[in-house]
Amino acid sequence: SIVAIRDAGGVALPNGDRLIPDPILLGRNARKLEQLARAHGVERWSTDLAACLRNPDDTIYFDAQTTGRRADAVRAAVAAGKHIYCEKPIASDVGTALELARLARDAGVKNGVVQDKLFLPGLRKLKRLIDSGFFGRILSVRGEFGYWVFEGDWQAAQRPSWNYRKQDDGGIIVDMFCHWRYVLDNLFGPVRAVSCLGATHIP
Repeated sequence: SIVAIRDAGGVALPNGDRLIPDPILLGRNARKLEQLARAHGVERWSTDLAACLRNPDDTIYFDAQTTGRRADAVRAAVAAGKHIYCEKPIASDVGTALELARLARDAGVKNGVVQDKLFLPGLRKLKRLIDSGFFGRILSVRGEFGYWVFEGDWQAAQRPSWNYRKQDDGGIIVDMFCHWRYVLDNLFGPVRAVSCLGATHIP
């Protein structure tokens, strides 16, 4: 999405200026990073987080790595004075997530987490209908979600394996409940209690 914003001419600011992002790809595999950068016209890439954080021209750190690797990187970015934007979930436990949020708050840096589903066309239309009173008083809401990763015998899985392995901080509950939470909060009302049943239909 950053590349798309850049290619569209940046973000128009109220004063008429345009903000054009200059991303740097950061990861662990230099070969893959170089290929990605070349494919998308990104000039900068690195495998050195500390070096990237030392550059005062780069003011925002976006973390999209696996959940289990996120906390240390975000701590380092906050310590370097970078504004923080994270993929969800921030952490796989509440204590770590709160710690990171408090670190960012106390450091005075802006911080946020991906809440992209709020901007899906269907949910925006649903929000408009709710706000117009179309449904009247909403007493109950039911949502269901699942994803199919395929068994891998006749078709390769379309999600990386860590994404659905609990031992790698994955799984549909940790992956998707954060989406459900902000969708429910912003469309219907605050969540006060959670009851959950998860199932693996094909082990």
